[in-house]
Amino acid sequence: MDAAKGGKVRKALDLLEQIEGGKMSEAEVNNYQQSQVRKLLEHTKNTVSYYSNITSTGLEDWPVVTKATIKNSQDKFFSSKYNRAELIEMSTSGSTGTPFRCYQNADKKRHVNAEVLFYNGQIDYKIGRKIIYFRSIVGEVQKNALQQFSQNICLLDCTDLSDEGIAKKLEIIRKQSRHGGAMMMGYCSTLDAFRRYFQKYGTDKAKGCNIYGIVGGSEIFHDITRDVLEEAFHCKCVSRYSNEENGFIGQDAEERNVFIPNRANYIVEILKLGSNEPVADGEVGRVVITDLYNYAMPMVRYDTGDVGAWKEVMHKGKMRKAIGSFSGRVVDMIFDCNGNQISPHSITNLMWSYQGVQQYQFIQKGTTSYTMRINAGDFVLDENAIIKDLKRIVGDEATVIVEYTDEIPVLASGKRRYIKNEMNS
Repeated sequence: MDAAKGGKVRKALDLLEQIEGGKMSEAEVNNYQQSQVRKLLEHTKNTVSYYSNITSTGLEDWPVVTKATIKNSQDKFFSSKYNRAELIEMSTSGSTGTPFRCYQNADKKRHVNAEVLFYNGQIDYKIGRKIIYFRSIVGEVQKNALQQFSQNICLLDCTDLSDEGIAKKLEIIRKQSRHGGAMMMGYCSTLDAFRRYFQKYGTDKAKGCNIYGIVGGSEIFHDITRDVLEEAFHCKCVSRYSNEENGFIGQDAEERNVFIPNRANYIVEILKLGSNEPVADGEVGRVVITDLYNYAMPMVRYDTGDVGAWKEVMHKGKMRKAIGSFSGRVVDMIFDCNGNQISPHSITNLMWSYQGVQQYQFIQKGTTSYTMRINAGDFVLDENAIIKDLKRIVGDEATVIVEYTDEIPVLASGKRRYIKNEMNS
């Protein structure tokens, strides 16, 4: 299909293989990035009203923007050259846990499709092979049976991470991976629940599951989790740094949780926590990216809400600057009223339906008591509705209290903790 339409995904994949496959020299990569960012900035200055007063062509002179910046002035971030109705809408919870929507033009989406092929290809994925995808299933990510069949994926709801829930998922994995194998993808907290299950019942419980690779994301993929899963499924595990609004920012390779940046599609900066100055090597700062191919809603010097530090690693025979000391999203594990571990992303995805909420923090106070702390701004919240929705996740016998605040405090890292467990044990 791509070949019939001009082979644009193929060209984007070739570019990734040239740059991230190690075929280009460092000088060639630098020249490519500088050429692409000049085109992007010129386009952005001329067609995006938020940047209409900027005259500099140097990326370092442009402002750093956050999810809140874009969300509060979204109309000013669209390029006048595109019709919004023809764009591809992407939704994400964001590092603060509040809903955030952005838009991509068709060429940007083709580059994301190429990223899927390239980075999944690092663990032997090829078009036609099955992908088992663990998600908290809400409307934004739900796919019907025909969509799942056409994309050769299997969506598994990761809300129930009890022992019984994992046992049921293993049965589905056996069935789905029976012919030709499958790759598994999911939140690291979901994969860690499998680790706990295998440590409790033994890795033989994975017998019959034909898995050729596992990708963890959204949180740190702990070594103990990888070790247990690699033993259980007899395959390679990798950790990926990606987000919905941009795409695949990096993936680890030679060193666990040290992400080799995707220089074909992004320019990655790490800036100080208290200013927009670059960090020194090894200093923890804010991960800021410039998306080289989203021309419809340019994301220039976009603060991802994540933190990390530069670290030099040897990759494909070359010294590369990679993102280490990665904190990612700060998430606590939480439990339902029966003591079963549940995915914190169940709460995150629930909040997608409350678009007016600016910030939230969900706190487990005790075994059956929970508090939802909300910065609602001018939004009028239906408390009964949100309590009812939360009880569907944690249990009908739960006591859920809604509290209001003007601001959810940030951690020393500069990130907000949107899921918190305050139980004593």
